[in-house]
Amino acid sequence: MEPPLKKSKRPTDFSIRSLIDSTSNESFQYSPTSSTGRNSIITRLSWLPDADIIDKARNNELPKINAKICSLRKHKQNRKPRTPFTTSQLLALEKKFRDKQYLTIAERAEFSSSLNLTETQVKIWFQNRRAKEKRLAEADTEKYRLIQMKEYATNLFQHHSLYNFISPSTTTCSS
Repeated sequence: MEPPLKKSKRPTDFSIRSLIDSTSNESFQYSPTSSTGRNSIITRLSWLPDADIIDKARNNELPKINAKICSLRKHKQNRKPRTPFTTSQLLALEKKFRDKQYLTIAERAEFSSSLNLTETQVKIWFQNRRAKEKRLAEADTEKYRLIQMKEYATNLFQHHSLYNFISPSTTTCSS
């Protein structure tokens, strides 16, 4: 058994590590394991691997990342920046989509030049719009299914409630 730790008179540290590692209340366990010793901190915190990173972030101790060196986004250096569509372009795209969800290469080339967009922008817009249409259709189907289930459950409950409230003495069979 380890000797008890002396309590210091420093300000309370509310970091994740200190809150979890607190020995003031041994009966309260944060860890799914049952070990309580001070040396078992690694075992007890195995379920929270990022506690050190979170503490460092709170104390602004994380290393600064140079955006030019960071390779999280692997875009070309000469990539064209994102250009939002104008209202008139969006209206034209939506109208064309209502007419036809898939464009041929020739239609796409003609349509993109009329809108002052690249063919790739039009192609990607149509892909995204078809995906959105599919997502909305699936959401509608799910909503309809939930309404059907609710109505079924309500009818079932009402049928059973009426059945349970009918007393055998009040019902008579006549022949």
